[in-house]
Amino acid sequence: MSDCAFWQQTGGSRRRPDTSDDGVLATFTHVPFVFALVLLVLGLAGNTMDVAMNAQAVEAERSSERALMSSFHAMWSLGGLTGAVLGGLLVKNAGGSLGALIAVVLLSALFEANQGKLLAAGPPHGTVAARPLSAKWLLIVAGLLAGVCMSTDAAVRDWSPLYLTGNLALDLGYSGVGYGAFASSMALCRLAGDRVRTSVGERQLLAISACLAIIGLAIVAFAKVAPIALSGFVLLGIGVANIFPTLLSMAGRRGGASGIVVVFATGYLIALAAAPSFGTLAEATSLANIYLLLAAMFALAGTAALHIASRN
Repeated sequence: MSDCAFWQQTGGSRRRPDTSDDGVLATFTHVPFVFALVLLVLGLAGNTMDVAMNAQAVEAERSSERALMSSFHAMWSLGGLTGAVLGGLLVKNAGGSLGALIAVVLLSALFEANQGKLLAAGPPHGTVAARPLSAKWLLIVAGLLAGVCMSTDAAVRDWSPLYLTGNLALDLGYSGVGYGAFASSMALCRLAGDRVRTSVGERQLLAISACLAIIGLAIVAFAKVAPIALSGFVLLGIGVANIFPTLLSMAGRRGGASGIVVVFATGYLIALAAAPSFGTLAEATSLANIYLLLAAMFALAGTAALHIASRN
């Protein structure tokens, strides 16, 4: 949550909750520098795991010869919800440090038990050897569009509570419904995403999804009442749902794990660059312009991705 949104939700208090219970090693340190190093390692490990999981999803698609990526990402969304609920129960009943240790033991046992089910990486296919530069550009442009998706998720999560309660006068108790509407519609659409991708094709799905996302963002930006804005968040979730999984599937086929790394790395750079610009834009103009900026980013990155994809 952004500082501005947190400030409003806590009635003006600038004090944040104690973060010493975040993570495992982090629960045993109160030294800021050590805490920062732990978070750095956690971020590196988490993103490496992201690449590995998506590489496995690409291998599963390859071996089964059918679209599966959106379903995997739907399970990721459900896993995040499950982890949040169970993690909260662990912290409540066992405390932060012990709860983190219990979670690590359980997850390590689950991972170890399933090691033998992991698929061996096969050779990348789908890469056009005569046009390697074009294939590389596709990965980079796919990363740009992935970064817009990441930025959208962050913008809805961080800024929608302040936008709904401040600009649209929604009661503070309902400040989270914007992200809830967005995340719920995204998860549901991912469950059907593989069938849709098989029916209409990847480029058509990307084009339709980007258009829906742009329309949803425009509805949110120009809404005068909260119910209209919420319908925009729902449409935005539908649009964003299958863009990222489709991009990763395309990247994996063309470049294997290294292709997925390019998309992730480019996407995170875009998301990191966009995050501070949202606050600056909101302070200089209005919160609604965050969503108009994202609509413009979707239009530019989506057009470039479709153009490059049509040449591969």
